[in-house]
Amino acid sequence: MKIVTVNVLFIFSALMACHSNKNYTIAKSVKADTAKFFPLAAFFKSQIQYVDLRNFPIYKITLEDGKKDSVSLNKEAFISWAGIFIKKSIDDPTIKGLYTETVFHDLSTASYTLNYTTSDTAAQVRNIDILLDDETNNVKRIFIKSLYKRGDTSIEEQCNWKAFKSFQVNRSLQTHNGYNGTSLNYINWNDKP
Repeated sequence: MKIVTVNVLFIFSALMACHSNKNYTIAKSVKADTAKFFPLAAFFKSQIQYVDLRNFPIYKITLEDGKKDSVSLNKEAFISWAGIFIKKSIDDPTIKGLYTETVFHDLSTASYTLNYTTSDTAAQVRNIDILLDDETNNVKRIFIKSLYKRGDTSIEEQCNWKAFKSFQVNRSLQTHNGYNGTSLNYINWNDKP
């Protein structure tokens, strides 16, 4: 009887051990989102604050369908244009998983390039390149490519931010009825064109 009791206890212990190992394996297979993407929104907000705290003259040059125009911008208009970049941040947990990060050292530009790409055609932001100075790790430039629709118009948008100096928002527009247009917008506060 004692041998049967010991065998039953041994089998019960073994089953419990196997059961707890299954739980451990399941718990280990659930991955937490620990990837740290470059904090784009924080960077752009700091750049906006940099401009806001200084009295730089801000102006915008627009080239739309071959017509060139230039105007000075107040800070509110500048912040509105810069807001386009903040909306392109991909570090939100709901969309972050759509993107893959790669890093490479580009000797020709003396930069480390962080690249974020997606193969999800539903994602508006398709590609981001962040160039960091290879000595200081400070941002030199950020390039963002987006594709989206407004009504019946397909828009390809190229955004380019030059740290502490200027940015561009360039759009190619195409409609189903054959219209093709471009809109190039250069906003400058501390750069020589």
